[in-house]
Amino acid sequence: MSEASEPSGVVGRTVCHGCRQITQYRGDDGVIRPMVLPGSGVVFAEKSPGIMVELPCPVCGDSDDPGWVPGFVPPV
Repeated sequence: MSEASEPSGVVGRTVCHGCRQITQYRGDDGVIRPMVLPGSGVVFAEKSPGIMVELPCPVCGDSDDPGWVPGFVPPV
């Protein structure tokens, strides 16, 4: 995977697609747009009916910067 670099030399990063959240907001012009929120490095899984548990994200849960992955990573 190649790392995207911005003109200032700062290495780019992408919100983790495993634990990100999507919400919507209404702009000043009244149009509703999607907004991606970074995750926290955890995902929720249903272990049995009605029982939810918190698990580390399989993509970024073990990294030093949970919720983000280095470089530009398109969603699958």
